[in-house]
Amino acid sequence: MRTHKAIIIAIICIILGIFWGLEIWNALTQHWALLMRWFHNTRIHYYPWYLWLLLGGVIFPLMNKYFVKNMELTKTFTHELTHTITGLLLFRRIHSFHAEEAGSGVVWSSGNDKIRFMTSLAPYCFLIYTIPLLMFRCLVTNSFLPIIDVLIGFTLGLHGLCFKEQIGNYQTDINQFPLWFSYIYIVSVWLFDIAVLLFSYLPKQNIFLSFKSFALDIWSIIVNIVTLIIS
Repeated sequence: MRTHKAIIIAIICIILGIFWGLEIWNALTQHWALLMRWFHNTRIHYYPWYLWLLLGGVIFPLMNKYFVKNMELTKTFTHELTHTITGLLLFRRIHSFHAEEAGSGVVWSSGNDKIRFMTSLAPYCFLIYTIPLLMFRCLVTNSFLPIIDVLIGFTLGLHGLCFKEQIGNYQTDINQFPLWFSYIYIVSVWLFDIAVLLFSYLPKQNIFLSFKSFALDIWSIIVNIVTLIIS
């Protein structure tokens, strides 16, 4: 990757990262206000979604402790599957997919190399299991929400553990680009993931509405900046 291209993309990621950070703060303040409102009036209906996520989140580390071999294959499979799914979404051609329980795996693909960094860095920030479940969550009734949320928590535990064990400068996915660029991109996408997750759990919100809200907010900022420049 050329240095000037890396700098431009990194600047965009930093700007977006600041935006996602503000959206996270906005969502947290709304969640806190709802919790305090319920605390002062327990007759108000309040769904403790975070407890179900926490329950699911602790299940995977326990499974990782007692089912080591299968979990090693699961983590490797998840890593390579993320490469594959991201490649398909970016219209790259997938030639082969291979994963072993020893921790080794490889995906061969070809296509547009200009956005290859998104495919290469995806396993460290793209929640391939959580995002589909958040989409499916919109379709289930309230009685099934705890089950879905436990599963979402489980996938977050899986993704978190994969990130903890697989992130590092030694990874060719990361060091094939300038290290500063790789980590700026990864942090920016993680902030986006957290913002989407928090907004999806606000009342009368879901993952699709969070995308719409973010797009409208970004568009509003762009319009305000353009108006300020030309005025």
